Amino acid sequence: MPPTPDRSTADPFGTAALRDATLRAWRSSPTRMAEDAAAETELADIGYRGRLLTELAANAADAAGDDGVLWIRRDGDVLRFANTGTPLTRDGVESLTALRVSPKSHAATVTTVGRFGVGFRATAFAASVTVASTTGSIEFSRARTVSATGSQDSPSQRLAWPSAAEPPPGFSTEVSIDVGDDATALFEGFAAHVPDLLLELQALSRIELDDTVFTRTVEGDHVVIARDGAELQRWLTARVDGTSWMVRIVDGAVVPCRDEVLRSPTPTAVELALPARVITDLPLTPDRRDVHPDADVATAARGYADLVALAPDRDKHLLVPRPTVGSGRVDAELRSAILSDLADARWVPAIGGDALAPERTWVLTGLSDRLAEVLGEVMAPLAHPDVSDRVSAVALVRLGARELGLADIADLLGSTVREPAWWATLYAALADRVHTGDEREELGALPVPRIDGRTHIGARGLVVVDGLGSDDAAPDWMAIVHPDAYDPLLDRLGLEHCSIADVLADPALAAAIDSADDHAELADSVLRLLSAGGIAEQQPGLGRIEIKAVDGDDWPADELLLPDAPIANLLGDDSPFGVVAADVVERYGQVPLRALGVGWGFGTVHDDLPTGPDHDLPDEEQWWDEFEVPPERLDAVRDLDLVDPGRWTDALALLADDPSTSQLVHSGYTRWWLRRYAEIDGVPLRRLRSVDDLRFAGLFDVAPDSDRYPSLLVGDGPDDSDDAQNWIEALSDPERQISAGVAARAHAALVAAVRDGRVEPRRLEPPDGVRTLDGSVTERPVVIDQPWWTAVVPADRSVLPGPLVSESDAQILGDLLDADLASSLCRAVPVGQGRTVDADSAEAAWITAVGGRESRGPIVVHDRLIVAVDLDGEERHVAVEQWVDDAGTTHSVGWTRDGSVQR
Repeated sequence: MPPTPDRSTADPFGTAALRDATLRAWRSSPTRMAEDAAAETELADIGYRGRLLTELAANAADAAGDDGVLWIRRDGDVLRFANTGTPLTRDGVESLTALRVSPKSHAATVTTVGRFGVGFRATAFAASVTVASTTGSIEFSRARTVSATGSQDSPSQRLAWPSAAEPPPGFSTEVSIDVGDDATALFEGFAAHVPDLLLELQALSRIELDDTVFTRTVEGDHVVIARDGAELQRWLTARVDGTSWMVRIVDGAVVPCRDEVLRSPTPTAVELALPARVITDLPLTPDRRDVHPDADVATAARGYADLVALAPDRDKHLLVPRPTVGSGRVDAELRSAILSDLADARWVPAIGGDALAPERTWVLTGLSDRLAEVLGEVMAPLAHPDVSDRVSAVALVRLGARELGLADIADLLGSTVREPAWWATLYAALADRVHTGDEREELGALPVPRIDGRTHIGARGLVVVDGLGSDDAAPDWMAIVHPDAYDPLLDRLGLEHCSIADVLADPALAAAIDSADDHAELADSVLRLLSAGGIAEQQPGLGRIEIKAVDGDDWPADELLLPDAPIANLLGDDSPFGVVAADVVERYGQVPLRALGVGWGFGTVHDDLPTGPDHDLPDEEQWWDEFEVPPERLDAVRDLDLVDPGRWTDALALLADDPSTSQLVHSGYTRWWLRRYAEIDGVPLRRLRSVDDLRFAGLFDVAPDSDRYPSLLVGDGPDDSDDAQNWIEALSDPERQISAGVAARAHAALVAAVRDGRVEPRRLEPPDGVRTLDGSVTERPVVIDQPWWTAVVPADRSVLPGPLVSESDAQILGDLLDADLASSLCRAVPVGQGRTVDADSAEAAWITAVGGRESRGPIVVHDRLIVAVDLDGEERHVAVEQWVDDAGTTHSVGWTRDGSVQR
């Protein structure tokens, strides 16, 4: 440390010699003083106007080295700036008095950048300036300079005098400036600039403004400016060589800068339209307001990409310079260099965790965390969701990133191999992005894993099988999405739903059955599907699938029976069925095998649109001939003709108990065949009745267990001509005890069958005998064709056409039985005279009502009505209540007012 000078007499910096030299130069060249005065005025009024605090702080920073302190006080009209660090030197004094020379041009003083350089001219406006240092002090005085030169136009800072002033304790140097009335205004304006100075001047870590203390501390990548210990500003900072890029952080978020200027290191007049602050070391013009023309502006861009990399991901886009009208040459050059560096630098967070350069980045606008988690496994270049919002995506694309759409995602996933569940997660994550038809079309090429292990391009043409699990069969005859890959998004993309039953009914399966040389894999798939679907009913067409039988050969399933199948004991000795192998039953179980077509009970046939008798059903052609228009659907029990004729009681029980056949026996082909060809004790079912059906008691016998299959027994009438023949023969069987009412109902049923066209009379053989009114069988029947004949024809010859006598019914019945009608065979006339009554009289009304018919002719009342009847040449007289003669006259016994009949 240099010795402390005697400040009352010493001139440690040789200011006397410097003054003499300057005065001699002015005297030898009178214009020199004017030039110096003009230069000083220009620097003070133009170059460094308003930069008093900035330049003195820069001097303090140059002196400080590290952790420098600047102490600023106002003492009346005097502003005092004290700093720590290197004290005043002779070179520094020479620089201060040289006006245009700064010691930072010398290599020996390169560490004191700006130390008492030209910027000190910012103080030239003051009446006096004192620089007090621990090594000595000097003073610049406008009044003393004028006295020395004798000119009011002398420069005020070319002549320095020694000073006895001393710096405050703890400081190496103090600059005191007499600013007069401006002191208060200047001092009050300093506080607004102090935070910036602490950022710009790295050597200063503390600036005290009276009692207010401003400090700068470094916390990792953050620079914190505090006032009296409380955080005032926080700046995210990236420093490379001599350049620092920084941006404000407020509550953890980036706050882009506005209205910035280039700082090298203190502010210049160069405007920048960038979202971050730059503090660099570009060479400047002498007034420090502009960049030197030879400066390489692009070098100041270094570190900007690092700053962007440090910024929170969600805020990075805020630091990407946006297109703007240029603020000038420097801004344009710096902006261009920054954008170039940003495009190449690895600062974009990727979903895989690495950092990417924008030029190698894919960006999907609006990427969600959920979707990113899935795509992160297969799309390493994809930008993280935090930088994929709309604004960030635009910024990245401007820097060269590839913008992806839904169609791009689908294409890029084309060769991806992942488990089906991964795809389901992907679809669920994509679902929130698909709302419009266009968006659905964009995903038209999205890969979808199929259950058979293949990959389908797009959801269209695929089906999802409801109820099918990932461990179930993998049918390859349909394009089925893997169950683990399903997500409802696929429905919106064209996926169709179907059931396991639909898969088994698909025409492609029928084609696969026809084309397969070996049914082993096909049978396995189908049986597993039947099991997964819980399908118990036999499925149409599957019986053709071949499976192993006990003899080791492969048989069509519908030609096999399960071991211990109940139907096995019902079939005749010539049964064509084999038995399925025991290991096949053990592997799949009885239920799927039965649904396949393996017999347990009776097999079934189902056809939605039958076109002809081509279902290999017994007597099918005969049944088919009964239709003028083909039936819309065929559901039938097959192999009924294989039942042992003596086992039909058990066979019917099996049909009734089996859910797959219980309903079929009541309608269609099955009912038709069973009623005709299924026999109990040699009697067809249609000629048997249930125990509760008394309509034709005696005519037909009671079937055993008839309550289980009543629809197969006798109905309201004969089915056809053959059936009608059986009815007629049963009616004529004298061994049968048939009441008159049953006979009448049976005759009416025969007539109705003729009317309906079910029975053709020409195909029937007349019986040898006919059932009469008294229940006997006669060979000389008389069919009653008018009600009044009932009273005169003997009961053992009377044949009623129905419970009610109808002339037309009687005519039909007579033709069927080859029997005469009463009106054609008999002759009958009333005996005796009566009296004719008025047609509207009470007697006439009573007679019409009692007779049950409206009289069309005259009405004749008899006291006693006797009819002479001629039947087969034998005449008899019979007393009757009413009679209608051949002329249409109604004859009736008399009537009394009390309602009794006259006798």
